[in-house]
Amino acid sequence: MPKVRLAQYLRIIPELLVYELVSKAALFGLVFLIKKLMMWAVLKSGHVAVTSGDFLFIFKSPFGWLVIVSSIVLLGIYVAFDINVIVNYAGEKVCGRPTVLWRIIFESLTEATRFFTPGGLLVLLFAVLITPVIGVGMSISLTSGLYVPNFVASVIESTPLYNVLYTIFEILMVITIFFGMFTIPGMIIDHISPMRAFWRSIKLVVKNFKKIILQFLLFNLKFLALAAIFLFSGSFLSIILTVFNLGNDNSALRLGTISLVFFLGVIYTALTFIYFPLITINVIQLYQSFKDEVREDEKQDDGTVFSMMLIVVVICYVLGWGVSYWISENLDWLFVSTYTTNIVCHRGGGFEGGENTIPGIQTAINHKCFGVEIDIQRTKDGYYVLNHDNSFARVAGVGKSSDMMDLAEIKKLELINEPGTTIPTIEEVLDVTHDNITLFIELKGKTADKQMCEDMVKLLKERHMEDECVLISLKYELIEYIEDKYPEMQTGYLTFLSLGNTADLKCDYIGLEEESVNRNVIESVHEAGTKLLVWTPNSYESQNSFIMSEADGIITDNITQAEEIVEKLENRDNIEMMFDSIGQILG
Repeated sequence: MPKVRLAQYLRIIPELLVYELVSKAALFGLVFLIKKLMMWAVLKSGHVAVTSGDFLFIFKSPFGWLVIVSSIVLLGIYVAFDINVIVNYAGEKVCGRPTVLWRIIFESLTEATRFFTPGGLLVLLFAVLITPVIGVGMSISLTSGLYVPNFVASVIESTPLYNVLYTIFEILMVITIFFGMFTIPGMIIDHISPMRAFWRSIKLVVKNFKKIILQFLLFNLKFLALAAIFLFSGSFLSIILTVFNLGNDNSALRLGTISLVFFLGVIYTALTFIYFPLITINVIQLYQSFKDEVREDEKQDDGTVFSMMLIVVVICYVLGWGVSYWISENLDWLFVSTYTTNIVCHRGGGFEGGENTIPGIQTAINHKCFGVEIDIQRTKDGYYVLNHDNSFARVAGVGKSSDMMDLAEIKKLELINEPGTTIPTIEEVLDVTHDNITLFIELKGKTADKQMCEDMVKLLKERHMEDECVLISLKYELIEYIEDKYPEMQTGYLTFLSLGNTADLKCDYIGLEEESVNRNVIESVHEAGTKLLVWTPNSYESQNSFIMSEADGIITDNITQAEEIVEKLENRDNIEMMFDSIGQILG
């Protein structure tokens, strides 16, 4: 088994960074061209975007099929550059052969076709979908942010059976990924079939289980040592200025604080950038070693390696101080001190009150939230009641849907999460919210159709509440219908996956799942004259990030925490503001 030496990783980092930067630049160029082609095809099909609530049209048009074919090509390109290039590079490096970048890229592109065979599709499924969600194993940057949507995760967490099944699924997937760790190296380096590579991987892992665990432990300890060296060398003077505030000079304290956050952020980003390539090289070393095909590394003078790295650190340190000084002289331009992100309470009361209940909605009003979001479905006799799921099983213990019961039957149900109360009608809700809070009415479930749109528009107009309510839905055709027929109504489209000019969709609000929102998305939505809602950030870090952003609102269950964050942001001192703002910039 090859020894893990810190010097061997220091020696390879400069070349590795060049390979990563050049390959990522080539990836960016190819992806840019493919996405332009896909966007052209989407527009030619008569749409501005493909979203989770409006995608079936791509199967009905030749241009839609061009989108599908382009997506497959795009997926292959990502596999080639994010997985194949680093595996090929590691294989050449470990075997002591010359690492010629253009040849590695060409081979990686041709070998991407191996993932589009019956067995390869299973490997691709793990790399593209399962690995990013689980957070273990090789994946591609295209789907690195993939996650279980919050509205699905909340159902899993609140249902014991689903929670247990999902936990079992995660454990099984982690075991499969661990025992299949040599599958992709076998496919790419030895050119064997995916299934044969998988079974070989299982045999190698079982035979060398203890060695693999020890090797990974040693590698991570060495990497942590490497990280500590960079972090300490880059931040030593900043820590001295910040902690001890030499000379009690406020400008020195400010510069020290900014430089500390800057260095920590940049070094952390660099370390995360090289971790996956280095761990991949480590896996290839193990793979070759276990096959008795590994060659001894050529010895190099470790003193020379450390001298070169010291020079690089000093140069980066000097440049970092220059950047930190520029930031400290442009605080007013860089840092945001006022925030306009509104808080919208999810499903009535969120965590603070009963879901989709009058007391829950009253809780949101008492907290002075900007808005409250509810879900409506139609009863068998044509009334509209509040309910999120396909049945009342979770909230009232009855496994029937709203369209299977009339209003009188539904009113007899007692809510589990708010004992002593009944399921409210939309009219009862409007009585409470009128002149008190903005109401976001989600047209929900299988009864969400054009008739529901017509009934809601009529009801809101009768009560003169058009400006107090926003009709929202996951079904884009309903939002488009309202926009075309009743442009005076406020609408919102909710989506968690999109491709194309999402900002150009017909609606007043676009609601995006938190993982799909970034600074560029917010800017593009605002440039189109549309407002952006983020749903459903509940963690402290997520709420803090989006409240500090230029998003127009967050739909959240945790309104008390959001209020505390707003209060904290409004009462920060200059040092705290710098930490937050620089963190936002680096993030």
